[in-house]
Order: sequence, then C-alpha cells, then structure tokens
Amino acid sequence: MSDVSVKVEIAGGLYTLKVKGEDENNVKQAVELINQKISEFERNYGVKDRKDVLAMVTLQLVSQLTKEKSLAEKELSTLKIVLEDVEQMLAQHKDNIQQTED
Repeated sequence: MSDVSVKVEIAGGLYTLKVKGEDENNVKQAVELINQKISEFERNYGVKDRKDVLAMVTLQLVSQLTKEKSLAEKELSTLKIVLEDVEQMLAQHKDNIQQTED
C-alpha cells in the first residue's frame, strides 16, 4: 500500500502525518486514545499545563505498553517450551513406531 496523508489533532495541535495506508486506522485509534487520556488527566487531576498532561499520558501509555510487551514475551517463551516438548514427544513417538515395525 502507498503512503496516505492523515490530519490529526492531539492536545489542541493539528498535525499532518504521512503513514502507510494499512497503518491509518491504527494511527487514528492511537490519537483517539491519547486525546481520551488527556481529557481524563485534565478532569481527574486538574492539570492544565498541556506539556505536563502530555508527559503524564506518555508515561502511562508507555508503561502499559512495556508491561504488555513483557507479558507477551513471557507467553511466547512458554509457548516455545511447549512446542519443543511436543516436538520431542512426536520424535519419540516416531521412533517407537519405527521400532515396532522393525
């Protein structure tokens, strides 16, 4: 897919981005989430300085992303171990079948 131009508004600022067509929806969802978090911080904590709000939103979102990445890596590691065990069982089963046939 080719690049598309996307106009977004984050914290009252307008930005034009060039993104791959397949990423456009993800970018729009990210912008929506960022603006939602900005509103939450302004409402819940009374923070009015946009720089402070953006810093806190960034910290919260990256913290969540880091946690989810760590969990995904642990799950992947577990799946790799399970797959290795299955491969060993299949190899053993194959050996057992060959011994039975001989």
